[in-house]
Amino acid sequence: MPIFESVVGPQKEQSFEKKENQTETLESVLDSIMSAEEYSHIEYPTPYTFELKTGDTQLHYFGSPHISDPQNPLFTEIEAAFNKVNPDIVFVEGINVSGYKTKFNEKVKSATREEAIDRMGESGFTLKLGVDKGIDWSSPEPTDEDLYKNLLAKGFSKDQIFAWDVFLILPQYHRQTNKQGFKQYIQPFLESFKQATYWEGFDYSYERVMQLGEQIFGEAVDVENDPNALDRIDPIPWDEKKEKQTILNRIGEASSLFRDRKIVSDIAETIKTHKRIFIVYGASHAVMQEPALRKLFALK
Repeated sequence: MPIFESVVGPQKEQSFEKKENQTETLESVLDSIMSAEEYSHIEYPTPYTFELKTGDTQLHYFGSPHISDPQNPLFTEIEAAFNKVNPDIVFVEGINVSGYKTKFNEKVKSATREEAIDRMGESGFTLKLGVDKGIDWSSPEPTDEDLYKNLLAKGFSKDQIFAWDVFLILPQYHRQTNKQGFKQYIQPFLESFKQATYWEGFDYSYERVMQLGEQIFGEAVDVENDPNALDRIDPIPWDEKKEKQTILNRIGEASSLFRDRKIVSDIAETIKTHKRIFIVYGASHAVMQEPALRKLFALK
């Protein structure tokens, strides 16, 4: 027994210390993500791209505007960058297919380039580039359940989170080329929100969320022709817009930081197993994550 303790005890202790140090290192990386306030005072080109290398590991980050027009030259740029990197894994924004990834990949393969772009913008296009070549992919987003719980823990109400989640979809709806009405378009999202929350006695109806929007914005929203759709959910506290921003903007800010921390955490794990990572996310995510990712590669 004494021999066992003298050999195994210190090893366990060292293993615990190593894990603790790794956790502290990751936290220091995550704390380097740019804040929304810092972001509001900088300017940058779009698309915003950068590359990081350490040893034989490389990361190419393509920070893209959100576009659903197949004729836009943006997609030629993405494809050129993709081919140059020849990635062994692709990261894209906002694709949640937990549990049926294989079936989803089959749908992506059968879709045309134009269909992928129309349905999922730059994420869909990049995904198709990877799937067609048999390259693994991930969408490193927190689960809806974790996101909503985090927002509740930060003090936002259920009504506020519900309204934010629906109006977040409005700019996406406006980018569609074949619109059939926002009320119809939003139904799957309402159902998804309900399944992720299951708040007892809560009214998940379209009519209710439109009422909430009118209360929050101080006006009824013309969802089919709303010129302020992006401003309503913009997570950045711009100096010239702060006075008009609402609680939905602050929810967006909290959500964006929560997402960025999850994305950078997943990248930190992925560079342990993959050598060539190609990432296509919104340009703001690229800019805000860049300081943390540079620190991560410097520590690797």
